[in-house]
Amino acid sequence: MFFLVLQMAFLLVIALLIGVILGWWLNKLKTRQLIADANPTIDATQGQQFALKNQLNKCFEDNAVLRRELKAARENAEKAKISTTNNQYDENLQEKFNVLLDDLQLRDDTISALTKELQQYKG
Repeated sequence: MFFLVLQMAFLLVIALLIGVILGWWLNKLKTRQLIADANPTIDATQGQQFALKNQLNKCFEDNAVLRRELKAARENAEKAKISTTNNQYDENLQEKFNVLLDDLQLRDDTISALTKELQQYKG
């Protein structure tokens, strides 16, 4: 009878060890898969960073174009004030000037946001 109790205890210990080892192994596999799914790959991150840099460069180019247009509009406004007294023309020029300033401000905000986002990706 004592031998039977020892045999049952031994088999329970073996079953416990098999369960612990199997559970540890399955948990390790599951954790590896979750980590692989959660972390973006280096290529994806570099692709996002490249796309953001392209968008930032485009915004810089648009910003330069808008600044040139704004400078031309200012020169036209100064010429219009000197050469003509047409109030409607001045109002249209002032409206165009305001639209260009608003667009320029929007581009500057976009540039600063993209710069911050790029710094986050680099960090």
